[in-house]
Amino acid sequence: MNDAIASKIERAKLRLILREQPFFGVLLGRLKLVEVNDPNLVDTMATDGRHLYYHPPFVEELPDEQLAGVLVHEVLHNALEHHLRRRDRDPKKWNRAADYVINANVFAAGLKLPEWVLYDPAYDGMTEEEIYAQLPEDDGGKGRKGNGKDPGGCGGVLDGAPQYDQAAINEMRAEQQVLVRQAMSYAKAVGAGKLPEYLQRLVDKILEPKVNWADELRRLVSRSLSITEQTWARPNRRYLHAGFYLPGSIPDAVDSVVVAVDTSGSISGSILEAFAAEVGGILDEGHIDKLVVVYADACVHNADEFERGDMFEMHAQGGGGTAFSDTFKWVKEKHPEAAAVIYLTDLVVADYGEQPDCPVIWATWGTKQQFEHWAEKVPFGDPIHISPE
Repeated sequence: MNDAIASKIERAKLRLILREQPFFGVLLGRLKLVEVNDPNLVDTMATDGRHLYYHPPFVEELPDEQLAGVLVHEVLHNALEHHLRRRDRDPKKWNRAADYVINANVFAAGLKLPEWVLYDPAYDGMTEEEIYAQLPEDDGGKGRKGNGKDPGGCGGVLDGAPQYDQAAINEMRAEQQVLVRQAMSYAKAVGAGKLPEYLQRLVDKILEPKVNWADELRRLVSRSLSITEQTWARPNRRYLHAGFYLPGSIPDAVDSVVVAVDTSGSISGSILEAFAAEVGGILDEGHIDKLVVVYADACVHNADEFERGDMFEMHAQGGGGTAFSDTFKWVKEKHPEAAAVIYLTDLVVADYGEQPDCPVIWATWGTKQQFEHWAEKVPFGDPIHISPE
């Protein structure tokens, strides 16, 4: 290994974490560095979501300020899930489309890139798939000259899993979203609790859950609480900073919601990781004062509590048969104040238990056909679909 080159990369990582771009620096710190001396394999940099491959001569020729931009370019490939979204698209053309999106974000962060990188303001605001559809098959001579392994000349992207292996893709996607949440929390902590506007937009795009929990939670608020009732016990938060103590509207937020996570044997590790992304989405919406997460198969195993601003971590236990009766009994005994129960499950069950005194949402994982089959069997509550795609 070329220690001087590895040290150059490590110094750039530390500068990003400590001074310049902590969000990207944390993401970068999770990648394992792998030196590749054969330019026929990697002639710039490349990432597959878990590794950062680099060609020493490429790193050596970059000024430090451009190296920082190239490293951010690479972690954005992962954060935007380019290693998981290619499907049957041409790898080089997909890399070019991804580069146009990424480089716009790198420049928005105030970082520098080599002069040959792919960037066109005409593509600003477009998705990678939309850009891909407009790109010619040939790059037209744009990008860095070389052996063509990285058509954008700024660091490529490799598939993180076989494109036919949906379970592996789901697992890596959930893993990546956990990393993004951790990086977001750290960046907010060192930045006085607020991300720069461009970065907040980027994070919102990355972490968008499959279910629109903002709409679902607003619906729960309107169903479970009176919109017109006001109370001095919960002052209006919007005016406290100005010294005004005014009554708050009760549906300003839901006091407590229980999220039950099905941990039975039919729920694979990749599905649990996807469930973790959905729970994180619920917590991120900020409409809940307290979120109780309970893990259960045929019986309740353990539970955690989170408040607004907390970062969600999953501690799933189980793996046995499936029954919901013990979960609803546990909710009734331990959290009778719950405004709603959201059950993350595949709905493959015969024992639904006793209907609680609050609304129930069955957030159901599976194909459309599986969802339609099981959703019509629920004796109470509202089923909603979480698609694996």
